[in-house]
Formats: sequence, structure tokens, C-alpha cells
Amino acid sequence: MSFISKPMGWLLAQLSELFADNFALSVLVFTILVNIIMLPLTLKSQKSTAKQARVKHKLDALKKKFGDDRQKYNQAMQELYNKEGISMGGGCLPMVVRLLVMIGVYTAVVSPFTYVAGIDAAAIESAKLGAAYVNVIDNKAITDDVWNKLGLEAKLTDAKVIEKDKADDNKDATFYAKYEILRGVTDKKAKNEIKKDTPEEAAYEIISKNAVLREVELADYLTEGKPKYCKAVKDDFVAKNGNIEDFNKIDFNFFGIDLTEDPDFSWKIFGDFQVNWLIPIASFVAALASGVVSQMIQKKTNPEAPNMMAMMLFMPLFSLYIAFSAPCALGFYWAISSIVSGALQILTQKFYGPAVVNAKEQAKGIVFKAKQEQERISRIDSAVVDEQA
Repeated sequence: MSFISKPMGWLLAQLSELFADNFALSVLVFTILVNIIMLPLTLKSQKSTAKQARVKHKLDALKKKFGDDRQKYNQAMQELYNKEGISMGGGCLPMVVRLLVMIGVYTAVVSPFTYVAGIDAAAIESAKLGAAYVNVIDNKAITDDVWNKLGLEAKLTDAKVIEKDKADDNKDATFYAKYEILRGVTDKKAKNEIKKDTPEEAAYEIISKNAVLREVELADYLTEGKPKYCKAVKDDFVAKNGNIEDFNKIDFNFFGIDLTEDPDFSWKIFGDFQVNWLIPIASFVAALASGVVSQMIQKKTNPEAPNMMAMMLFMPLFSLYIAFSAPCALGFYWAISSIVSGALQILTQKFYGPAVVNAKEQAKGIVFKAKQEQERISRIDSAVVDEQA
């Protein structure tokens, strides 16, 4: 999806520069602009829906005529669509294109350091690996017995480990020893040198489970969010030509909410409430409102359409779950996207809905027939004048 993500990222980068690297404001304007850019496809889909609504009574007549004979009904429907100039995929193609674009937009938004700050992908990947190692060590995901089997005692005397620990004011030699062991496990995996049922295989599986998948999560490891361990990750990041200043330039603050943080949900809703919970809640409410708008429009366009209440509730609940398990930046984007999408649905329905489009088509037909009648009368008058002459 890089062929879509790169231009989307470029646009987001320009907006970020325009708004003093404020991520929240950039994403807000970015989402509005992308939806405006996609407006022609939305209108094309609306027109296709309008044409289908216009011939609905004819389709109903065909259903009654052919009954259970699906083959004859489909053939007759195809002939009707061809006659009326309706494309079978007229409403689907815009939806497919929109989906591809939105995937690209999503990638650009959740990977701001690659697509906005322009940081080299190798440096980002290096930081992600380093963050994964920190998570494994910090969470004590590997037992002492496995560490010993991986050679922890010998690694403590390694010159590289001693040098790193000394450069970090002798804070934690054990940490650096474990960090280097995990780096070695990753290197072996890349070279396909890890054998089955070995401590290395078990360690690599644990590294994978503690992987950092989203770039915004790296902020804690490269901007003093985890001061005890960030130096190791920073060193790896810089070694791959990463610039810490580039990483620091994006402002993820949104009215006191750090969009790089994960909202930590608790069932003690009042006792453990955190202000960043407002982001997942906003994501849920916005998705629900957008779904209600979409359902109302669908029912207005096609009263016989099946009730999609279950799906309408599933998507907001799904977005709530994801927003609580991901950095706030993702939930913020979903909330903004749902709000903008819902607003555009209302506007396009008001000005380009099936009823409006069909009314305009009928008006054009009346004007065309009136013009033809006027031309016919003019020809008759001309003929009468000629005869009198």
C-alpha cells in the first residue's frame, strides 16, 4: 500500500508543517481533505444508487413476472440496466477505491515517523526491535533458567556489554547483557540459524509476542518516556541513521491527552478513570452516530432493505475495543474519520441523494420534451407560413 500511503503521508507532512507539527490538528484537516478528494467517487456511487432506485418498480414487476426463475429474472434485469444506462458495478467500484485509499490513509496516520517525519524505515525497524527487547526484559517474560541457557553469565563479561553499561553510568549490566542476547537471537532468526525446541526458539517467540507494531508506541522509548531503558533503543536507532530530533518534532498533545499513550482500561470506571479514556469513548460515539446516519439514509433510499442494527452496533463496539488496546492516536483518527464521514453522508444525501438526483433527471426530461414540442410547433408554424406564401 506504499503507492497510496506515500502521497497520503506527503499531504499529512505538509499539513503538519503548516500547523507547527501539531499531530491532532493535522489529522483533523487531513481527514477532511481526503474525504473531499474522494467526493467525486461518493457522488458517482450516489448517482448509481439513484438510478437503481428509479427503476425499482420495474424490477419489482420483473420479480412478479418471472417468480422463482432466477436465470430469466437476472437476464431481464441486465437488459433493463443496459437500457437505463445503469452499471452493475457502478456502486461497488467507488467503494473498493475508497477502501484502498482509506487503508493507505490509515497507514500514513499510524506511521507518522515514516510518512510525516521522513525517518528511514531501517531506523524505525531497529527501534521497534529494541523496544520489543525492552518489553521482554521489563515484563520478565523469560525465566532465569532460560536466560542461563541463553548464556547470560558469559554475556555479563562481554566487552560490548561492559562498554554499554559504563557509558550508561553502570546502571544495569544485566539489562544490557539480556538486551544483547535478544539481539543475537533476532540475528540468528534472520539467518535461519535457530533450531527447533531450543532456548533461542522460545526466546524468539517471546520477542514476537512483545513486538511493538505501531510507530507512535516508540515515543516512550525514544523521548525519555522510559528513562531506565531508552538509551539502548536510542543507540540502535541512531546507529541506523535515525535522528532523535526528527522523532521529537511531532507534537502528539491533544488538550492534555498524549496521543502516543495506550488507554489502560479498568472495570473500576470511576475510581480508575483516566482522561485519555475520552478518546476511545469518542471513537465509539462517533462510529455509532455515523452508523445511525448510514442506516437512516439506507432505509430512506430503500425501505425494504434488511435491518442492519446488529452490524451498526458491532462496528462501534469493535472500534471501542481497538481504541482501548492501541495508542490514542488511532482512536482519535477513527473518531475524526467517523465524524467527517457522517457529515459528508448527510450533505451528499441532501444535495445528491437518490430523490434529488431523480428529481433533477425528471426535470431534465421535462425540459427536453418541452424543447422537442416547441421545435415541433415551430416546424408546423413554418410549414403554415410557407403554404400561405
